Amino acid sequence: MPQPNRLSTHIDKFLTDMSIAFTQDPGDYVAGLALPTKPVTKQSDKYVVYDKGAFLRDDAKLRKAGSESVGGGYSLSNDSYYCEKYALHVDVDWDELANADEPIDIERDSMVYLAEAMKIRREKLFADACFTTGVWTEDVSGAGTTLWTDYVASDPIKLVDQAKRNVRVRAARDLNIAIMGLDVFNALKEHPDFVDRIKYTSQDSIDEAMIAKRLGVSRVVVAKALVDSAPEGRGNAATLGFILNPKSMLLLHSTQSVGRLTPTAAARFAWTGSSHLPRPMGVASRKFDMDNIQATRHETEITEDIKVTAPDLGVFINNIVA
Repeated sequence: MPQPNRLSTHIDKFLTDMSIAFTQDPGDYVAGLALPTKPVTKQSDKYVVYDKGAFLRDDAKLRKAGSESVGGGYSLSNDSYYCEKYALHVDVDWDELANADEPIDIERDSMVYLAEAMKIRREKLFADACFTTGVWTEDVSGAGTTLWTDYVASDPIKLVDQAKRNVRVRAARDLNIAIMGLDVFNALKEHPDFVDRIKYTSQDSIDEAMIAKRLGVSRVVVAKALVDSAPEGRGNAATLGFILNPKSMLLLHSTQSVGRLTPTAAARFAWTGSSHLPRPMGVASRKFDMDNIQATRHETEITEDIKVTAPDLGVFINNIVA
């Protein structure tokens, strides 16, 4: 008589402690790392902009005996922001929720999906507003200089030093952050200007901190975030591409926070909402039942404006590697 075999004694089930999903590391996104966030209580408002030379002039004059001091003053204007709303939801069907097997947690997975989508949306807002030509006072084109992948003729440190000097003369501030695409970072790691500085003193691989020190900036941030341009439903046939141009770099004077009489190259204005719908740091996440479709809706919304606030404090270096 035949004995029971595996097919009759075992029914395959999901492993409860393992699943495969592709998300991105928070450090891959640069928008939240490079810019200060200004929480605001109104969706739109204005802010004061002083003339650049207001506090940089030598207006004091020699005062003669018995005379009045010379009069002076300054001019100011204003600019504005408008926080657009970007929202997405997932409807979790009650029957599907009840029938889902471990380790599938539809509500948890929906929240992860929404959070990742909002990070991608913010990064694209930063790319469109800041990581492009035509928005900063100074653009440097790779087509007009020696590409940094030419390890014989190029001089990236000289180019960055010139950009730093230009901003210092233009706006009395120093560039302190370099946001670079992955191809730029990889090119600089192998460039003799960086390799030769440490090859006799260290066996460590060249990292962001080393490049920052050599460029004379406080921080280097490498943009690694990707976005899938393929429509939903293609399985693993994703069409991934970098959100920020991997061959470009942005140099900024950026502050950790915004304040009075404080210039920063760009800022993220985040509308904090109202008592009916609070949005801490511009983000609102809600969960509510949809009885008409027998589902629970998970919804996330960001309300923000990523805006260049001082074009003189940025230099965009476009397509600087092959």
